[in-house]
Amino acid sequence: MLGSAASWSERSVISFFGIRGIGSFYYLAYGLNNARFGAHEEIWAIVAATVLFSAVLHGVLANPVMAKLDEMRDTRRPAPTD
Repeated sequence: MLGSAASWSERSVISFFGIRGIGSFYYLAYGLNNARFGAHEEIWAIVAATVLFSAVLHGVLANPVMAKLDEMRDTRRPAPTD
């Protein structure tokens, strides 16, 4: 996002809420098919639990974080003149 017009606050929110969950499953499947690891079931369970926890955390935090970001944007805008 270098060179973007987005503020650092907006960039931080985008990086925190970015798409990651499905990529975790893809890379795990790729890794397990290309190397030997023990305990496949446990690794899948850990990744699934992590993605589930992340989805719940993002779901809980999305509205308050976006409201705060909107509030920060509104305070930076000049007041409209009539």
